Amino acid sequence: MGSAKTFGVQVHDGGDRALDGIFRLIALGDEERPLEEVLTSMCADVAAIARANIASIYVREDGDDGLRFTMRGNVGFPPEAIGRVHLRPGEGITGFAAERMRPVSVAVGKQDQHFKYISGLGEEKYPALLAVPILRGGTTAGVLVLQRGVARAFSDGEVVLATALAAVINHAIERGAERERRQARGSERRAVRLSGRSIVGGAAMGRAELLPTLSALMGSETGEQAAPAKIEATVERLQGELRKAAARAGDVAASELRGLSLILEDWRFRAGLAQGCGAPAPLKALSALARSYARVSFTVPSSDRDGAEIIRDRAAEIEDLCVFVYAASLRGRPLVRSGSMVVVEHLRPFAAIHAIAAGATGFVVEGEMRDDGATAALVRSAGLPMLASVGGVFSWLQPDDLLVIESGGLRINPPATAIASFRNARK
Repeated sequence: MGSAKTFGVQVHDGGDRALDGIFRLIALGDEERPLEEVLTSMCADVAAIARANIASIYVREDGDDGLRFTMRGNVGFPPEAIGRVHLRPGEGITGFAAERMRPVSVAVGKQDQHFKYISGLGEEKYPALLAVPILRGGTTAGVLVLQRGVARAFSDGEVVLATALAAVINHAIERGAERERRQARGSERRAVRLSGRSIVGGAAMGRAELLPTLSALMGSETGEQAAPAKIEATVERLQGELRKAAARAGDVAASELRGLSLILEDWRFRAGLAQGCGAPAPLKALSALARSYARVSFTVPSSDRDGAEIIRDRAAEIEDLCVFVYAASLRGRPLVRSGSMVVVEHLRPFAAIHAIAAGATGFVVEGEMRDDGATAALVRSAGLPMLASVGGVFSWLQPDDLLVIESGGLRINPPATAIASFRNARK
């Protein structure tokens, strides 16, 4: 394997079959081509990496007739098999692996009770089979299947390699699905209804607004600095909102809100906030402040994954706070337009407070949310609806789309009749 060593550091330049192959797969997954073409190209590389005669990729499809897995990529079988071969969960060894969400391998496929014969493939020539589920968000998004002409089971090491390859394929499937949805929409904005879980009930309408992060704002940083008096006033207002919300919230949310309030009471943090806002590159300085301060409260060993997750969450909360204070301390820099609907991947308390103060009409969250958490308490206190677990919202959403939150769902660009019904109901 080609490599270069410098003071004990080894750079893996190339020559490792598996490593080079994984990098090729990553590049293939980003190509703007039809999904079948991308996955079939990936199958050719996967077969070479895993030394398999057959490589197939099945993709999850949720249709009117139920859930099934369809072959969308293959090398080794007749080309007409792509798009024609379908398996239900539990059907065949492939469906069994999808159902169990664990790799399944056999030395001779047809001797296994789960084996299903599919005419026209010629599977009998390739008895050894390994099916690896492609997992995403706690479900099976697809299955990678490898087959060989020698009746010998795949080794443990080969199963691990195939699982790593499946993770790379997952990215390609997700990108391909997004491309297909974009193509289906075309250039026109389509009316779509997405389901979700109502964290705070109610109905609302507004144009889509995405809250920026510090990283996003850095690309347009002008170096504008906020006056210390404005920073102090913003912090005081924010602290007052936290105290009011904590007084009205349940025990769990109140405790979380009081913990956030303690951050604002820390004179070291407030000094760092003022210093960061006044730095030549304020947003860069505030990002460094968020990362460093998050580690102060939680000192954990590198092996403690839960502790590391807490630090990441707290750093994200503090970044939201820094964005809020910096933007609110400057004139003419609102992050949320009044009357807009805020759409985010994850919503945290400081971002919620900023959006509420700016005049947001409601919240749409792609990820999961706690009913008894601090964020829910803040939004509930403001009397605004919040819909969470809205899967695929960013795939459908375009800037300035009109959104309507209704019972248990989100309408994107609703028809005129739905808009009229909403307005009549609000009168």
